[in-house]
Amino acid sequence: TLTSVNNLAIVLKSQGKYDESEVMNRRALEGSERILGHDHPDTLTSVGNLACVLQGQGKYKESETMHRRALEGHRKTLGPDHPHT
Repeated sequence: TLTSVNNLAIVLKSQGKYDESEVMNRRALEGSERILGHDHPDTLTSVGNLACVLQGQGKYKESETMHRRALEGHRKTLGPDHPHT
C-alpha cells in the first residue's frame, strides 16, 4: 500500500500537482515511519521524495532539511559509499 501511495505521489508531482503530491508523500512517509522505522531505506526514500516535492513548491528550507535527513539516514544505515547515499 505504501508503494502505491508513493507511486501516486510521483505521478501527481509529474503532473505539476505539487500540493496533492505533498499530501500523498507525507502520508507515505508517516506510514513508513510507523511500520518500517525512521531509518529504514524505504522510509528514507520517502523522505527524499517529499524533499523533491517541497523543492518544486519553492519550500527550500524544509526541502533542505528533508534532503539532509535522507542523506544522514543513508550514511547511518547503508554507509558512506553506498550508491543510495
